[in-house]
Amino acid sequence: MKKSILAFVLVAVVASCVFFSACNAGEGSTVLGETSISSGTGEGTAIVSGDIEVEQLEDINEVTINGVTYKQKNNVMNILLLGIDSDAERVKQKMGWRSDMIMLCTIDNDTGAITLTSIPRDTYAKIYHVNENGEATNEVVEKLNHAYAYGGGPNSYSAQNAVQCTMEFLTCDGQISVPIHNYISIDLDGLPQLTDALDGVEVTLDQAVSDVGSAGETVDLNGSRARKFLENRHDMSEGEMTRQYHEQLFIQSMLEEIKDMGAKEAASDLYETFMKFTRTDLSLDTVMDLAGSLDSSNLDNLVMQRMQQGEGRYEGPVWYYFANMDEVLQMMLATQYTPV
Repeated sequence: MKKSILAFVLVAVVASCVFFSACNAGEGSTVLGETSISSGTGEGTAIVSGDIEVEQLEDINEVTINGVTYKQKNNVMNILLLGIDSDAERVKQKMGWRSDMIMLCTIDNDTGAITLTSIPRDTYAKIYHVNENGEATNEVVEKLNHAYAYGGGPNSYSAQNAVQCTMEFLTCDGQISVPIHNYISIDLDGLPQLTDALDGVEVTLDQAVSDVGSAGETVDLNGSRARKFLENRHDMSEGEMTRQYHEQLFIQSMLEEIKDMGAKEAASDLYETFMKFTRTDLSLDTVMDLAGSLDSSNLDNLVMQRMQQGEGRYEGPVWYYFANMDEVLQMMLATQYTPV
């Protein structure tokens, strides 16, 4: 039963899995009832449920911006995909956790469109410090990926804090509503096993990547080569933006691979592998409703977008990405609202 209903979880987990490799190269609200699949150590672990205690965001059903009135879509599901750098080495060194991949997966059930919006991990944003009771004890402006660390870890309120802080950032200072309904996270250790279980993932390189291949070459990425492809940003033409593009390219290729296998069959074959590294608050009923969606979906409807109009710069001694909020607003209006 479990294996047959995990098709959709597989799709979303695959999407998030790719980003955990990014953490090795790193520097320096309401969610549904919690369903713990497993801990990053491979042992099943209970994790807390419930929201963190902060002021609730206003639900904005209709808004007028620049003379255009928009109405909120009623049949959209937003899932936050988190790539957590809590691999075995970081655990050993007691280095803590950060969500070095942050991506919003938006599913429009009316049109069938799926949009993946990458959010730079270094985004300058308001984040909360949360105690063991889920209470926000302080708020600071730091990198968005620190929100997970300040939530107390994967068995505490880290995911809820990442969801809340990302949701507040995407509202563009409260101009719109971007409800995040669920999250899925996966640990870095899962990437090599998952790609090997798929017998590699084929991509065509947009530029040369050291130890992977040359520009224009079609390569088969197994576990170790996949990490090199996904981690490298310092040698890439556009740095972090190129890495985000590689993440999205990898996801698209992996989804195509899984679709070719048959999503339900793939879920069964890969169940044991990715369940060791996955956490989610998706209920089994929700997953069941979505099971088989990839088998019947058209990947031509997959839209991938990145925030590219902001700028990276130092604020004191720390490097941040300052998002262009007009760009963010237009992205969110396109996925969350309809002009009337």
